[in-house]
Amino acid sequence: MMLTNQSWRSKIFKPFATLCLVFFAAIAIFAKSPSYAIAQELDPASSKTGEVNQKLDAASDKAVEEKQFTFEPKSGNLAEVNQKFHEDYDKLIAQITSTFGKPGGPTVLLFTMKKLILYHNGIREEQEFIPPLYHQLKAIEHHPLALYGTLQASEGQKLTDSLRDFLRERSQLLQETLSSLNEQNWYPNVVDNQKLLLADSIEYINQVLGEGRINSDKLNNYVQKVTPKIVRGVNEAAAAELELINEKIKSLLAKDKWRSPYVVISSVHQARRGEVVTQYFERVFNEFQGEGAGREDRIIYAESIFDDEPKALRLLATHILDQKIASAFFRDPKRLQSDALMDAANFWLWEHATDIPKWP
Repeated sequence: MMLTNQSWRSKIFKPFATLCLVFFAAIAIFAKSPSYAIAQELDPASSKTGEVNQKLDAASDKAVEEKQFTFEPKSGNLAEVNQKFHEDYDKLIAQITSTFGKPGGPTVLLFTMKKLILYHNGIREEQEFIPPLYHQLKAIEHHPLALYGTLQASEGQKLTDSLRDFLRERSQLLQETLSSLNEQNWYPNVVDNQKLLLADSIEYINQVLGEGRINSDKLNNYVQKVTPKIVRGVNEAAAAELELINEKIKSLLAKDKWRSPYVVISSVHQARRGEVVTQYFERVFNEFQGEGAGREDRIIYAESIFDDEPKALRLLATHILDQKIASAFFRDPKRLQSDALMDAANFWLWEHATDIPKWP
């Protein structure tokens, strides 16, 4: 018997529909399984994988960026341009530093707080340039400054137990020092001056201990009494240092001629006006100092650099390179030893003079 069209379709469609439902149900169950979730997250074509990769790439780029660019700006082409400038500049500094003291290179005299270091003709040589007398006089002449600073903070007040102990300890130490001066091989006038200074301090300390308080007038009288003796001691120390430096320099010049000499004076603090070594080499080079870094040519003062040769030599190399660049761009070798913004700042300050607040 032949099937009608309707019954035939019914017999075919029902099994097919059932099969489809089973298939979609299996897919739904599988989609909820952990294995499927992991597979989808690991699938490069999935959107989640794309997001994860983007985050990892961004983090990686950021790490590279922070590591590569240490100066502002820290991102983009400008950061790279700036970084390359610093790298190129450091290479030029290293090239200049490598010539110091080499045959045909500049002669460098580096004065640290302790010694004179000469770089010349391939040789590095150390010498003492501060005589023992300088240090000995300094040791004595510092004590009135500390004594004043300690007591001035308590002017008009009664002595505390700690101040009493401080004064007794200082008095004992100064008396022992006074007795030891007879053993020093100094000129008689130098010894006599230091004895008077110590005696004045001991007398004042004992006076304060006896009164039990710090009188402002008597403290100031003490300062005025010892100041001339301090000045005489300072004068003796300066003369002793300059005499030794002069002997050293004449001896060095007698051995060999210097080539393009530079003097670097390093210190633990800011540059002192009229510093002894600076004054001496002003006479040697006929180079008299002006204001700030703009004053420097053959004589360079390295502030806050204490016995650090590499830093001091880098400063000198920077000085030489900046003068070379300034001569080319500004026709003034000392232009880069002034603030690059100096002229613009001067004009702006003049232009806005009435708008700048004034301290009363």
